[in-house]
Amino acid sequence: MLDIKVNTFLSLYKNRSYTKAAEELCITQPAVTQHIQSLENYYDCKFFHYSNRQLKVTKAGEIFYKYALSTKVNEKNVLQKIKELNRVQKEIRFAATLTIGEFTLPPILDDFMKTFHEYRITMYVDNTEKVLELLQKGQIHFALVEGLFNKSDYATKLYKTSRFILTAPITHPFIRMEKVSLKDIMEETMIIREKGSGSREVLERGLFDKNYTLQGFKNTIEIGNVNVIKEMVKREIGLSFMYEDAVRKEIENKELVEIVIEDFIIEREFNFIYLENNIMKKDLEKFLSFFRKVT
Repeated sequence: MLDIKVNTFLSLYKNRSYTKAAEELCITQPAVTQHIQSLENYYDCKFFHYSNRQLKVTKAGEIFYKYALSTKVNEKNVLQKIKELNRVQKEIRFAATLTIGEFTLPPILDDFMKTFHEYRITMYVDNTEKVLELLQKGQIHFALVEGLFNKSDYATKLYKTSRFILTAPITHPFIRMEKVSLKDIMEETMIIREKGSGSREVLERGLFDKNYTLQGFKNTIEIGNVNVIKEMVKREIGLSFMYEDAVRKEIENKELVEIVIEDFIIEREFNFIYLENNIMKKDLEKFLSFFRKVT
């Protein structure tokens, strides 16, 4: 059973407030203070300090957070493995960000289920922010992520790379232009993903590197579903950046077209991630090997 002091640390790390941590854990604020002081005394360091009336985490606290988080997740994994001793099936839960979950994985999921038939498999699909939250809470064992994230917080393996391209309807005037620049597309309506989406972050980062922002477009429309975005592009409502995996079929069928932008190439990693020191590491390596081989 996980030490209550570790749970207290995780709650305080998340809430950055002794009062909120106490409320979340249903204990008194002095108890929260006592738990944190006990940990700090044991490790002979400070995990938190106040700066400008805000609770900040020290470098030692950041190191301990990774340990505490992986310990909490592994406790859940140990309980699962013990329960599996009396089961015929093992259990694996994972999540994928939207492009990967909706377009990269579906063609291979049938083979995945057959290859790992001894597992009871649960898969979630959501944006990067939500997927990382599931992983940090120990609700999934691994994730396939297309967006930007802090690699130092996770064990990370490269799954594959994919181009991030501008798509347009097949009637768009850009098709007939010899060169299309970033300045040209700023005069267009751009359909973008919702906040928290990895695709949106990738676009924002790419534009920033060229001294542009999303606000520079003539107009933007925010949509949270890739299939809806593709239909809107087909109907000439706007243009949209998306991963090549998400739009490959439509380009092959000549329903949409890729617009090549001069001096603006974005290629991003799709990463296989899990928490450090995961006791299921051997299982996870088998899954990654499968994904790499069939994609």
